[in-house]
Amino acid sequence: MKILIVAYKFGTEQELGEHLGTYHYFIEIARRLVKAGHQVCVLAPWLSFSRRGSRGFDGLRVIRYFPPLWNKIWAFPLNRFLRLWYLRATAHQVLKFTKKEKPDAVFVWQARETGYAVAQIKDKLNCPFIFRQITTWHWHFIRQPQEIFGQRSWYQQLRKIGLAKLTDYLLNFLLAQKSQKKYAQAIYRQADKVIFLSQVAAREGLAMGLPESKVAILPVCIETDLFQPLDKKLALRQELRLEGNKIILFIGRINFAEKGLGYLLHAMPQIVAEVPDVNLVIVGGGGETPKMEALIKDLNIKNHVQLVGQQPFAKLAKYLNAADVFAMPSVWMEAFGQVTIEAMACGVPVVTSDAGASPEININNETGYVVPAENADALARALMEILKSDELRDRFGARARGRVLGNYTYEVVIENLLKIISLTK
Repeated sequence: MKILIVAYKFGTEQELGEHLGTYHYFIEIARRLVKAGHQVCVLAPWLSFSRRGSRGFDGLRVIRYFPPLWNKIWAFPLNRFLRLWYLRATAHQVLKFTKKEKPDAVFVWQARETGYAVAQIKDKLNCPFIFRQITTWHWHFIRQPQEIFGQRSWYQQLRKIGLAKLTDYLLNFLLAQKSQKKYAQAIYRQADKVIFLSQVAAREGLAMGLPESKVAILPVCIETDLFQPLDKKLALRQELRLEGNKIILFIGRINFAEKGLGYLLHAMPQIVAEVPDVNLVIVGGGGETPKMEALIKDLNIKNHVQLVGQQPFAKLAKYLNAADVFAMPSVWMEAFGQVTIEAMACGVPVVTSDAGASPEININNETGYVVPAENADALARALMEILKSDELRDRFGARARGRVLGNYTYEVVIENLLKIISLTK
């Protein structure tokens, strides 16, 4: 099978960032399709205007072009010009490739702009157009500036001096949510199939008018030989210099509005009172790190929280195997939670919120606990129950590993992806 994958960003793990597991998944899917005997070409812009980015690796062919997609709102009006250029250039490159090489499918991996560019030329393609939707969109279309930027000091200062309405008006203009919604509607109208990561994400697409006949579900998968139980918890803790006899692990962006990190921190005083030797290890980086550090100080939990920053993707399995329980208290509509299945594959019980797709992945009282989002008390109780019971940790962990092996391996997901492509007309 010949497949053209179109994406706004692609390269090796070293080019994109070794700490970004979602990109590793994308790259590995493409690699394994090639190993299975399929012809795969990735169409993606240069990673920078200095022509950074490989033109091929591991049997993958990569076609580069200008411009890179640059969506930073502070770059207005340059970002709008680049977006328009990107849309036209992408459509031109896709049309050129399909006319010459006649692929079996055009598969847009990401994002809305890329999908919109292909939707504009759908009638000229000689093959199916398949779009992979990586997030739930409705949430992005209705978010207000205060929700997005409310924790930024510059935003708070502008509001304090009486410029709240003007600031929000300008930010709404710069966010261009109407354009993003237009892109989504065009994709839903023109795509032959839209692949969602979960049932909850698909339901949102249906609510936005996507015909049910166009819906396919394909979750994320992981390497279960990389993410597996290592059975050397104490040695790993020494190697990674982790403190505490009981370890709660969080991996993700330091983002309060989406990842619910604030609720996890607020749960810690209760947990410390019951489990005095507990340590919360936080892996990740982001713009809200100062806010996190301030909250840790205010809650007087500095001696029970360890910040290790961003870590290479290949090192995450060690952190997971060093943990007693993994926490993902998301408050936004997660379309999927890759790091959750990475933890489960390592035989680590998980505590997740009921937001988004988490309840589809983590089965309550089987692979861990699912608690109400934005509820620090419920989160604390669930984490304490697992921390206090070796039997519960072992039982949840074994079932978590089994669930991943049955549903979230590359073998399972690639087989289903090829079925979707071959059955799409």
